Amino acid sequence: MGLEDLIGAKAGSLLKDITAGKAGSAASDRAEAFKKICALIPNKVDNATVVNVLDLMRKQQKAVKKDYSVHMKKNEEAFQKHAPVITKNKGFVEDQNSYTDMAYGDATMQYSGCEIFATYNAIHSILGKQSMSLAKMISEYEKDGMVLSGKFGTAPKAIKDFLDKHGFKTEMTTNEADFDSYGKKFQSLILTMYNDKDDISKEVHTVNISKEGGKYIAHNVYCNGKVVGPNATVKELIANMNGGKAKGISLIGVSKQ
Repeated sequence: MGLEDLIGAKAGSLLKDITAGKAGSAASDRAEAFKKICALIPNKVDNATVVNVLDLMRKQQKAVKKDYSVHMKKNEEAFQKHAPVITKNKGFVEDQNSYTDMAYGDATMQYSGCEIFATYNAIHSILGKQSMSLAKMISEYEKDGMVLSGKFGTAPKAIKDFLDKHGFKTEMTTNEADFDSYGKKFQSLILTMYNDKDDISKEVHTVNISKEGGKYIAHNVYCNGKVVGPNATVKELIANMNGGKAKGISLIGVSKQ
């Protein structure tokens, strides 16, 4: 399925206009047309469709069966350098931008690892420890979960499948109206969101939301060590991300069985 299939005829028409130069001869006109396309996906395409398309791409990737096993040892060694910072951050990974030295598919964890870091952080928030090394977690997602060889990160449904496989209780929703009830029901949350609800070019990000004292804290939102929260509700927490521009795509509730 291509971009035009995903975002519909209106965006497809705009794409053709830009390619053919019909959006105007000036670069600013073409830029404005591209901006409209970028706004169409988060504004016009429902969340369930986005999640399902990403899962289709995950299945296409899995069928390729490319072997990334060479990454395991190197990732284990590289991770040791990050351990002191994780300890300083109370066991959470908050600084994704520092992970240029760990591979994920044909990308790096710095570029595409947010879903795996969210998984790692969610498990820590529930157990207070890790049941699996980050390198082994990466290896499992390389076998089943990546989108476009890791260059588009990891499909949200793959996160749920991973956690189910490893004995956690999970539920998933693409309805933002459910987010606060999930917050009350589960020990930890994994949120996949648009960084900017009006501009898909600002990309998609996935974070763990932990609970502390009845309030919610989002980890690795900006990938630079800064957390967001605590806030009284999930809705309020999301509203405080990216200057109010963040928009939820899916939320996975996670608890210990």
